[in-house]
Amino acid sequence: MPLNPSNTKDMFHTVEDILQPTDARERFRKHFLAPIEAHDQKWADLWEGGEFLPWDKGMASPALVDLMDQQKENPIFVAHNHKSGAKTALVPGCGRGYDVLLLAQHGYHAVGVDISAKAIDDAKEWVNNEINKLRAAGEPLPTGRIDLIAGDFFKDDWVVELGIDPNGGFDVIYDYAFLVALNPALRTKVAARMHQFLASGQGVLIALEYPLFRPAETGGPPHGIKSEDYDALFGEKFSKALHFMPKRTHKVGEGSDMVSVWVKKHFCKDSKM
Repeated sequence: MPLNPSNTKDMFHTVEDILQPTDARERFRKHFLAPIEAHDQKWADLWEGGEFLPWDKGMASPALVDLMDQQKENPIFVAHNHKSGAKTALVPGCGRGYDVLLLAQHGYHAVGVDISAKAIDDAKEWVNNEINKLRAAGEPLPTGRIDLIAGDFFKDDWVVELGIDPNGGFDVIYDYAFLVALNPALRTKVAARMHQFLASGQGVLIALEYPLFRPAETGGPPHGIKSEDYDALFGEKFSKALHFMPKRTHKVGEGSDMVSVWVKKHFCKDSKM
């Protein structure tokens, strides 16, 4: 299939596409009427089918684009450490890797992981195509390394395969719709894993808070969440450095999305959340 967003009519372009009982919304809801332990396979099945990917926007997050443009003004987003070189940034649930390529273009060693091997195959193809377009146009190429790998976010095998320490080996994590794609019962587990992954005293979590417009009782995915939920999940072991409404974001989140940036606190000995 071509590496474009799924059928336009089936995409979640607007708030109404998610809140109203459209055919696409109902199909998506029914697809995940299964035990939580089966949801990984449910996501993989959608990628394998390839024709119904309503969350796939076909582009990097505009909010992240603008945030990375702040690298010169805000040291927290500088992609290099004068001692260790390029910082390592993780995009969990990376899909076709739009945000991974963006981070690499800003100098990060960018890692994208997805439960679906098909998503990763698509991501590798899309990233290679984009790099070839840049090369043909004489545009600057990504300066950061790119790793795209299939794996379970909660397991260590893919992290070890990349030669990264699962205990503090990442400098940055970018979360857009990964936390809310999973059942809310898993949120504390996700937060603990992100805390484990990030470097103590300096690891940065960038969260595009979405869908804040969706009441939790309406189910998902994506499951409704509030800014206060992020505070509850990360407030104890992270310091909130920024919290603001982005000037630009994907259309579905316009007027409601918020960006929060968290720095992992330093502890003499990290403990699990």
